[in-house]
Amino acid sequence: MADIQEALNLQMQGKFEEAGKIYLEFLNENPKQPDVSNLLGLIYLNTQKYESAQKYFEYATEGFPCAEYYQNLGFAFYKQQLYEKAMPCFEKAIEYEPDNVDFIRNFAKMAQKAQQTDYAIKFYQKSLNIAPDDPIGLNNLGLLYEQKHDYTAAKESYIKSLKIKNNYEAQHNLGVLYRVERNFQESINCLKKALKLQPSSEKTLLALGMSYLSQKDFKNGYKYYMTKKPEVQSLYKNHWDGTQHKDKTLLVYYDSGFGDQIMFCRYLNIVKKHFKQVKMFTHASLFNLFKNNFSDIEVVLNNDGNYDYSDNIMYLNYHLGMDFDNIPYSKGYLKAKKSDDKRFDTNKKKIGLFWQGNYDGYKNRAIALKELAPLLDTENAQFYGFVKEDKLNQIKEYPQIVDIGTDLKDFADTASKLMNLDLFITIDTAAANLAGALGVKTFLLLPYASEWRWFNDVKTTPWYDSVTIVKQKTHWDWAPVVENIYEELKKSV
Repeated sequence: MADIQEALNLQMQGKFEEAGKIYLEFLNENPKQPDVSNLLGLIYLNTQKYESAQKYFEYATEGFPCAEYYQNLGFAFYKQQLYEKAMPCFEKAIEYEPDNVDFIRNFAKMAQKAQQTDYAIKFYQKSLNIAPDDPIGLNNLGLLYEQKHDYTAAKESYIKSLKIKNNYEAQHNLGVLYRVERNFQESINCLKKALKLQPSSEKTLLALGMSYLSQKDFKNGYKYYMTKKPEVQSLYKNHWDGTQHKDKTLLVYYDSGFGDQIMFCRYLNIVKKHFKQVKMFTHASLFNLFKNNFSDIEVVLNNDGNYDYSDNIMYLNYHLGMDFDNIPYSKGYLKAKKSDDKRFDTNKKKIGLFWQGNYDGYKNRAIALKELAPLLDTENAQFYGFVKEDKLNQIKEYPQIVDIGTDLKDFADTASKLMNLDLFITIDTAAANLAGALGVKTFLLLPYASEWRWFNDVKTTPWYDSVTIVKQKTHWDWAPVVENIYEELKKSV
């Protein structure tokens, strides 16, 4: 007969294969025996044979339902990324040990990591019912409420966390949340408190900079904002301080998105007056656009080290001393020839649409195409889709939209096609900046918590005269924005 004690000793020594053979021998004689099924399941869990582990943990829970066996079954599902099956197992485990706070906290953290937000909230709430003075749990609960867009509950959780203990994470998160609510002064106050706890925190320095910049506080904003991505700055030598060097070469580099480069390239010709030569190191997608527009700038696709000074493209205005009351070229500073694409040959008003940018970026910037669909009822209008990667294939539901996006080669090509439009309707993305830089009439759809560069403006922007801002009045609610635009279309089309 199989010696279970010997198997246990072997298992404790890490001799899983030998122990497993003994357990299997025992289970052949005693099918689904709970304790041994659980022990064999643990061997399979340790050797990453998760489906086999699941099988034997299921036997264990069938024979003797308890917290330990349901926890282990949950682990087996979790390791297979079958989170929708893991979470109910953790719930069952809690039923058997409802007062085990460490047990429940662990499940909460696992649910949070797996982006099982509803379960994570439920587990944290259970743990806080047992141990309410848990600042970490309250902070984590706040983050989860933010994911659910329940900003009131999130704020309450952060404040409760801070009342228990003044901790960095809750101060930082509350500061960022206040900026989301456009309460910039409270945001600054919290972020400063967070910095006292962690003075070198890059994310808090950057967040503080953005809160100042959102208020158009140029000096304080850049003081903190320019601390971002020190690892990128370290790749370049002799960072420019704004001094003229008529016999030297400046390399302008980037560490941000395409839209940032398009917005701030307006300063290239101005900074050129301070140097003998300026090089612009950019991405291939922007190469032709910049090459076509900046004849006195050497546009390059790599850093060969052949320069004297360097500067981030988004810091040029700061080093030039040009604050937000002195934004140049708001009427437009890029040019492009109209595309000869025959799809634009129509007597109707030509209206471009852009609804989804970077899928890994800010979720609140995107709008579902079905939410823009009411605009398609506009009479005497032809709509064009400018989304290059419509991964959700939303456009297939609307054959009346001409799909321009899938054919776009680079930003120079996009610029030429934008020049054919009478109006461009877009979310906050690189295409919005490109349209503004070209002077194309644009409706810019902004979320309630928009990027700092749009400040707190709700109608116009000092960056682009041709752009009209249409901003959410409440978080995540696009319907009034679209209705507003539709009314404007009826007046002008």
